[in-house]
Amino acid sequence: MKPSEILDAAANIILRDGWHQGTYFAFEPHDPREVCEEKNRTAPCCQAGAISRAAFGVALREGGLKEATDARVLAFSRASHYMLWHVQQTYNVTPIEWNDRPTTTKDDIVTALRGAADDARRAGE
Repeated sequence: MKPSEILDAAANIILRDGWHQGTYFAFEPHDPREVCEEKNRTAPCCQAGAISRAAFGVALREGGLKEATDARVLAFSRASHYMLWHVQQTYNVTPIEWNDRPTTTKDDIVTALRGAADDARRAGE
């Protein structure tokens, strides 16, 4: 997948599964080693979780990239970079901080993901 495709897919994930603030996705197991794959694939998630889910099929957390292909990791990294650049240029803050602000809405997130995807497309990605 290209970074632009990941970002468009992330916007669709937010629209389909819902948006979340405060953590990567709405389901947080009591034990960090406990993983509920279904919730990881379908629970509402923040913009970073949606980008991860779009790239890898699940909202990966630290250490989860070990099983991903190099091409997938690179596309995910580039998509995250475009989102970072877009949000910093628009709101002068990081995407994670902006995602969690009380004034940020689901529509804002979807618009920013689509804007970042457009930036990536203009760059040929």
